[in-house]
Amino acid sequence: MNNKNDTKLKILSVLLAIFMWTFVINSTNPTVNKTYRNIPVVIKNQDNLEKSGYTIVGNDESLTTNIKLKGTREKLVGLKTSNIYAYIDIADVKEGIQSVEIVVDTPTGVTVDELEPEEINLNIQKVIEKTLPVNLIISDKIKDGRIVEVNELSPEDIKVKGPASYINKIDRAEVRIEDMDLLDGKIHSLPVAILDRSGNKISGLDISNDDINVSFLVYETKKVPVNLNTTGELVQGFEESSREVSPNKVVIKGPESIIRDIEQINTKPININNLKSSSYGDVRLDLPEYVEVYNGENLVNYRIDVQKKSTNDKDDGKEEEKKDE
Repeated sequence: MNNKNDTKLKILSVLLAIFMWTFVINSTNPTVNKTYRNIPVVIKNQDNLEKSGYTIVGNDESLTTNIKLKGTREKLVGLKTSNIYAYIDIADVKEGIQSVEIVVDTPTGVTVDELEPEEINLNIQKVIEKTLPVNLIISDKIKDGRIVEVNELSPEDIKVKGPASYINKIDRAEVRIEDMDLLDGKIHSLPVAILDRSGNKISGLDISNDDINVSFLVYETKKVPVNLNTTGELVQGFEESSREVSPNKVVIKGPESIIRDIEQINTKPININNLKSSSYGDVRLDLPEYVEVYNGENLVNYRIDVQKKSTNDKDDGKEEEKKDE
């Protein structure tokens, strides 16, 4: 009997000891909750996504989440945010807008009680490329009656790459010329703006060239008469009744130092030697070096009408010959 009682007492003592131990542990190291705010969310497999020709759109800000963890006071009291690893895995995402669950790795003995948010919304788009010509916009205020022409432009086209929705908004690649100092004939490096139809800049693109190199030639203009230049003499007994050229005035362009002294432009010589009937056709202008016709061809129409001299003119000629004798 005594042995049985002793055994019962021993079992009871063990149970009581376990209870007391559990009570003490729970009293001194209870299970608690603790919230950690703005924990960074890492995106896994983003490189693989981009290698396959896709990208995440609108993900300019760092992704974060608020996490409530559950564990013993001993476990949580020394747990730092750097020990909490939150991530989303985009290895299997598809094109379009979709939600990806946040996964949290925690130390042993600590569990996730709540997540806010629990998912991240991502916009996955195809990356496409587009080639654009570079448009130079020269301000009227710096032209001031001058003719400004592009002397050198490199590159003439640029390539832009980005999400499909961004590329589809592009209207033009533009460089604005608004500073008079840029017309000094030197090569200048200027930024390129990628714009939509409303003239708003589009960001978030990869551009083959952020800047272009450009230089300009500046010309003055002047309106001058055209002189029909002829050589030789008509057949004896004939004379010119009229001559005309069309257009009889042209606008020329060139360096100011050259065209300021030009009062008229001659045509290339037309040979009228032994001419005894009307002559007409096209003739080129005899332009000085570095001078061109502005907005027109280096070509004019001419007409020379001839007629026989009258009898009176012949008699006058004979009388003059007698006087000379």
